[in-house]
Amino acid sequence: MDKQKFFARTIALMSLAAVLTVGGFCGSINLAHAASKPKKGGVSMATVSTFAPYPPMVNPIRIGLSVRSSLTRFAVWSPGFVFIDGLPAFDIRPGQVYTISGGAIQELGTGRRFQMPTDRRVHISSKDYQVWTSNRWYRGCLELINFGNRTTVVNLLDLEDYLMGVVPSEMPASWRLEALKTQAVAARSYAWAHVGASSKWRSEGFDLVPDVRDQAYKGLAVEAPSTFLAVKQTRGLILKNANKVKAGFYRAWVGDEMENLNIRKSAVNTVLLEKITGVQHIVGVTVKKWDPNGNAHDISVMGQKKTREVYGVGLAKLLGFSTAGILDVHEEGPNWVFTYRGPGNGVRGLSQHGANMLASKGWRFDQILQHYYQDPDGRLHLDYIDNYKVVAAPAMRAGQ
Repeated sequence: MDKQKFFARTIALMSLAAVLTVGGFCGSINLAHAASKPKKGGVSMATVSTFAPYPPMVNPIRIGLSVRSSLTRFAVWSPGFVFIDGLPAFDIRPGQVYTISGGAIQELGTGRRFQMPTDRRVHISSKDYQVWTSNRWYRGCLELINFGNRTTVVNLLDLEDYLMGVVPSEMPASWRLEALKTQAVAARSYAWAHVGASSKWRSEGFDLVPDVRDQAYKGLAVEAPSTFLAVKQTRGLILKNANKVKAGFYRAWVGDEMENLNIRKSAVNTVLLEKITGVQHIVGVTVKKWDPNGNAHDISVMGQKKTREVYGVGLAKLLGFSTAGILDVHEEGPNWVFTYRGPGNGVRGLSQHGANMLASKGWRFDQILQHYYQDPDGRLHLDYIDNYKVVAAPAMRAGQ
């Protein structure tokens, strides 16, 4: 290695180390990597990144999006890179769909490939820290665990950013703000009680999964101004009992007796979907944005060489769905299976509905939490996450 390459690599590693050791925060830095010659096979190697391999984080959390999968797809909105041990190694271009298979990353439209190491940390990140995978858009970055022929894909982001996609997934964004704040504290408490050593998924390399086994997490598309406010106004607050996180008090929505599992599914043939949308060789169909009433507003239809956004309500009508409340879309053979709410199905669980009813009567979020989760010992209280001090909003305690 010549002096110029050695100097550039040393500066990058020193910068990365400085970020990781300042008060538990991860921030944006400039990462410089000496220019490398392309590897055989036409692999384009990145030379310079103006952002870190992961977003600024106070309390990092890892969500296992796909576990030991043989094929995963991803894409970005803004320029990105594959980072190896914090250094850029392969450029990711906006608008292109990439696959992760057989231990390699491939650009679907051109065939460019990058072989991932099995013994080093691999991150996929973009300048705006937004990424598409598992048929959804997410905040943060991706962390890959390479098992050779299979790969686990983890969404790495800050706890508060994670909650932006959890709260409206668990409670309609059109509900009362105090009810939404109740949901924010409940979801934050559940997550904080199940990270790190307390996670049942720790042997797999992540903290939580994005479904009813933990709590629903639908990423960027479901975010709304009301739930954004609910998360921000309760920033850092969790439930504690005897100064310990109250674990197990909250369960995700799974569809109870009140809802009567009023969920519908429809399989739409790819040929029909291509005809309706005008996108050929479809590789992804994703709800990009839900409206406050839970209807799919924007749907991204992603092809190998073309991506188009369509109006979700209009598409639901063309496909004959009873509502536009599309909850999930996934690929099954030659079809795309749409899961959506049946007519009249709007309530997402008795505890959440009860919180909204109490909020409509003027109850504060802390009073609602006390009402539902107070143990006989009377020691339940709202407090900050242990390392959340200056960055947190002023605490609100029951009775104030």
